[in-house]
Amino acid sequence: MKKLLILFMVFITFSACSKLEDLNTNTKDFTVVPGEAIFNGATRALVNQMFTPNVNSNNTLLWIQHWAETTYPDESRYDMVTRPVPANHQNAIYRTVLANYKEAAKLISAKNIVLPNEELIRKNQLAIIEIMSVYAWSNLVETYGNIPYTKALDYADPTPAYDDGLTVYKDLITRLNAALANMTPTSAGMPSGYDNIYGGTAAGTVNWIKFANTLKLRMGLLLADLDAAYAKPVIESAAPNVFTAGNKAAMTYLSASPNQNPVYTELVVSGRNDFVITSVMVNAMQPTVPASPILAVTVTDPRLKFYASTVEGTTTYLGGSQGEPNSYPTYSHVNPALLTSTREVVIMDYAEAEFLLAEAVERTFAVGGTAEGHYNNAITASITYWGGTAAEAAAYLAQPTVAYATATGTWKKKIGTQAWLAYFQRGMTGWTSFRKLDFPVLVAPVNHVEGIDRVPTRYTFAVSEQNLNNENYKKAASDIGGDSPINKLFWDKF
Repeated sequence: MKKLLILFMVFITFSACSKLEDLNTNTKDFTVVPGEAIFNGATRALVNQMFTPNVNSNNTLLWIQHWAETTYPDESRYDMVTRPVPANHQNAIYRTVLANYKEAAKLISAKNIVLPNEELIRKNQLAIIEIMSVYAWSNLVETYGNIPYTKALDYADPTPAYDDGLTVYKDLITRLNAALANMTPTSAGMPSGYDNIYGGTAAGTVNWIKFANTLKLRMGLLLADLDAAYAKPVIESAAPNVFTAGNKAAMTYLSASPNQNPVYTELVVSGRNDFVITSVMVNAMQPTVPASPILAVTVTDPRLKFYASTVEGTTTYLGGSQGEPNSYPTYSHVNPALLTSTREVVIMDYAEAEFLLAEAVERTFAVGGTAEGHYNNAITASITYWGGTAAEAAAYLAQPTVAYATATGTWKKKIGTQAWLAYFQRGMTGWTSFRKLDFPVLVAPVNHVEGIDRVPTRYTFAVSEQNLNNENYKKAASDIGGDSPINKLFWDKF
């Protein structure tokens, strides 16, 4: 009897434990996270990283002199050490974005498919993941030069070698072509709710194809000074299929954290007053005495009133000094109308496509149209996107210093200057355009970090690489001529 009692008590104990464990199980949790959900989260993380103004993560709006700092101007002076921005950027792209894209593709590839159309949808989904992966990888190459690539996402290799940047970039274009070849424009992509750029319908697939071709055009042009023979078919095959009027790739945000616009998060939610608009930009957008060294206009750029606020209590736009402390109340700020939690973030758009096509014409690639026509389209699209009218755009373009036929300088100066003005709040985009075209001419702050006497042309490699992957780090640094922020990358030839 005693033995039976003991066995009974053991049974009761295990039953009770089992029932208590059941209480700790959330029956509403996914047993497996869907690949589509992982894609969506990784894409939000990518866009946030690329377009945040957080000085711990991305300093490019400061480097292209759209914004200036107030109390702490170190990042405007090219300090990349106090706040480890190169490491933070690298870690965000590799860990939070690319690793998750890889996992999303793995899960979607493993899904059980029943109907023929489901296979077309799956191919579209995998192609969309690949397009965004190429976008992320291309940024790493454009930012650092040589990067870990072949073994970068292999957890069995904690110290991956660095691949040659040009080799990686060409492979990315090959991957982009393959993704485009696998897409069916009459089939949907991601399910509803898992694509916050295009929504996931068949119409969204068409837009993904346009986005991929616009990205391909941009990547081809980045190689044009280095290898025009290679770039030519890349550019000319992409050009007929890029964004047209009204097209863009933009991330949709929500009102609640953590899915709020990253600029809103940093400028409003933070409660800080860390940034003002620079005098470099303000003066280029309105008539000034003496005339702006970047662009002497006679008609105020109609975008200025949408980009910036007037100084509090006045009707005057006044920009702060780059690389110096600036009193927040004294200068113009980002227009409060842009600081909403749900405001979209533009990744690429029609205006950028038209600037790229204008450049392609000037480089004698067969993309159709004239440089002047594409230039005018780009400026008009930018002005109307921000809230200006077609009449305002026409008046702005009629100025001799803006009109393509009469503006001074080379085509690189004309296109580069106007692209710089158009890419407001798009720091990475503006920085890459500036490095490629070398315009506008931006002067380093007087108190710049020692040895960095011009706008940096690359991020240095992460300091952690020196400690944890030293042998490969040293070789990578040697292969690109040194781990200096002012060394030009392989594609930046002039």
